[in-house]
Amino acid sequence: MSASAPLVEGRDLRMLVPALIGWLTAALAIWLRPSGVVVLAVIAVTLGLWLATRSHPTGKLALVVPSAVITAVMIVSVLLGAVAREQEALERVEDSDVTAMIRLTKTFTPSMTTVPGELVAMEDKELSRGSTPIRLVGLALENRAALGSTVQVSGYVQRAHPWEKTGWVLMVNSDDVHIQPPGWFLAGTDSLRVSFLERSLQRPGDGGELLPGLALGDTSAVDRGLVEAMRATSLSHLVAVSGANCAIVVALVVALVALFGGGLWVRMVAGVLALVGFVVLVTPEPSIIRASIMASIVLVCVASARPVRGIPVLGVTVLVLLALDPWLALDFAFALSVVATGGILLLTGPVTTKLSRFMPSGLALVLAVPLAAQIACQPILILLNPIIPLWAVVANAVAAPAAPVATILGMVACLVGPVSASVAEGIIALAWWPSAFIAATGRTLAATELSTIPWPSGWWGALTLALVGYCSLAAVLLAPGRTPWLRPALVAVALTTASMVVASFVVPQVVMKASLPRDWQIVQCDVGQGDAVVIRTQEHIALIDTGKKPALLTQCLGFLGINRINVAVITHFDIDHVGGWPAISGRVDTVWIGSTSGRDERDIALSLAQAGATIQEVTAGDSTQLGDYRLDVLWPVGTGFSDPGNDSSVVVALSAATGCEQCLSGLFLGDLGEKPQRILHGRHKLESVDVVKVSHHGSADQFVGLYQTLRARVGLVGVGADNTYGHPTTRALDILRTSGTAVFRSDLHGMVALSRNQEGKLVVWSAKSAMPR
Repeated sequence: MSASAPLVEGRDLRMLVPALIGWLTAALAIWLRPSGVVVLAVIAVTLGLWLATRSHPTGKLALVVPSAVITAVMIVSVLLGAVAREQEALERVEDSDVTAMIRLTKTFTPSMTTVPGELVAMEDKELSRGSTPIRLVGLALENRAALGSTVQVSGYVQRAHPWEKTGWVLMVNSDDVHIQPPGWFLAGTDSLRVSFLERSLQRPGDGGELLPGLALGDTSAVDRGLVEAMRATSLSHLVAVSGANCAIVVALVVALVALFGGGLWVRMVAGVLALVGFVVLVTPEPSIIRASIMASIVLVCVASARPVRGIPVLGVTVLVLLALDPWLALDFAFALSVVATGGILLLTGPVTTKLSRFMPSGLALVLAVPLAAQIACQPILILLNPIIPLWAVVANAVAAPAAPVATILGMVACLVGPVSASVAEGIIALAWWPSAFIAATGRTLAATELSTIPWPSGWWGALTLALVGYCSLAAVLLAPGRTPWLRPALVAVALTTASMVVASFVVPQVVMKASLPRDWQIVQCDVGQGDAVVIRTQEHIALIDTGKKPALLTQCLGFLGINRINVAVITHFDIDHVGGWPAISGRVDTVWIGSTSGRDERDIALSLAQAGATIQEVTAGDSTQLGDYRLDVLWPVGTGFSDPGNDSSVVVALSAATGCEQCLSGLFLGDLGEKPQRILHGRHKLESVDVVKVSHHGSADQFVGLYQTLRARVGLVGVGADNTYGHPTTRALDILRTSGTAVFRSDLHGMVALSRNQEGKLVVWSAKSAMPR
């Protein structure tokens, strides 16, 4: 195929707009939740438009009908999906404890804390329909449970957020779980996966851990450090098997059948069987489902002798998937999968043609594919992690070609395993090499001095990056001689946007990051009027509170290079301490909370649990070890000692768990008032500390004796410059001064980082001075 061939096919955009209309309609319908009357009205209008075009088939009205039909289909799909989420038996026991039988729709491994399933039976309750999607949170099993297993569990049932694909959530509150294995077929395929996993882990290092993910989508053995390295180099899609490998498997099987003289229909049957086998073996994930439906449409086109064009096939795939499951419209993984595919289909040809002017065509094509995918996806990736991976294109160009080799060899080894263990081990030994090469590429490039650069977070960051990337690419690819004013206009928009972001955000962030002590241990994020403190030891991270705004916390974590949090402490549920919780959703292992007395508090805890966190309600006496540190809960003692709210704040003491001479000590007081501070002071034999997180942003409600006992070297005050509370108060500042505590405020100093130098002296760095004190 010539380098320009993809360009010709890529210009067939007939299904692009319909797919976008369907996607937007599905998302809006989930958000607005139209009633049955509205749905009937939309159907009636659509039917009327269709009847009107029967008499004038060539009129402009005929152009509207397909869009109207797509809109009606999506709205009906959302309505039917909402109905499927309902279950009268669950509605009667909402917000109460039940015992239920759940069929797992995903393989459970002991590292998981949440797993999707279907409710098939409930104790003493008759279900109104056969099964209802439900998510199990907090399921604790010592061993793996295969897809299709049925578990009997007891727990607290609650309605999920309307934007969640699963309508109900069961918070498991008992270790008494009974498991019934799936049928012979699902059990057999899972035993294949388990055998392959065990053989792969016999191979050394990252290669053996990554191979099950590449081949079968099993990431349970992948080291977290490798996951972070792959994310920093935009190789995350290679940690688990991707949808692109589905097409490779089908194409390989069809090619082999054709090589041995198989006719068109024989190739079709072989392709379908390979497709079904692939999906069953790796288990259905959004990217796999998308790729399988896309491959099915391609096979139908081939059988009917119709030309196969990428964007129309992708558009039909998107519409089919959204009609079957409209909640995919809100799924980031689905969005990235579709956008990456669309970018490759649209841009690979033109980019290859441009690059071929400066390099060999083969190398140009190798670079064009990851470049096209990266440009298409990066604005969406900014919403997940506000950084730009500088090595993304190079990493993908180097590592991505090895992925299909590892996948194909791994799948062959998996299938050969039951027949000959020695042959399977030999094939795994071969597959280990490309797997280890991919892992080494990610780790090596991620370890470079400047592997990522910061970018504004949230929708503003996504919009600015889209303007820079898309306008720049359009200017480069624009055909000469057409609309001569357009190219300078695109360049001007890209340069203006890039200059604005670089001057106002990137350069200051890079300069500050360069001055940040590499050995920092405690950081107070600048989240305005609110608290958010990060603790780092070895490769472990703890976070105390989240501030009010998710974007500010996301920006701080991105600046610090933090993608995963081991323990997050929500001291209490005031908005300025918990409002930023979406920034840690899906990124935290364990969340410590105090009591949850309100519906909103339970919803936040539930949402974090749904995203994979283990929720632990803590009281005085609870503790954990975090690298070189120990975290001890000193408060609350019980409901009799404090009122709900500020006085029930979770108070955490930080101390060295080992003989760590460089470690800092600290006490983090949440919003504890004077009375509970007195009780805390009396109950515990407190000693001097390096750091105190001043209670309640420096309000006047403080106990002098506590601070005089602590004699902290540094007092951290999370406070907004525009706060109307008068924080920090003169009384609080006087208490800290007389206790010998130096005050560092986020309104005056911005982000504050603490470390200890080789001489044992406490070092304080602040963003607004960027100079050690």
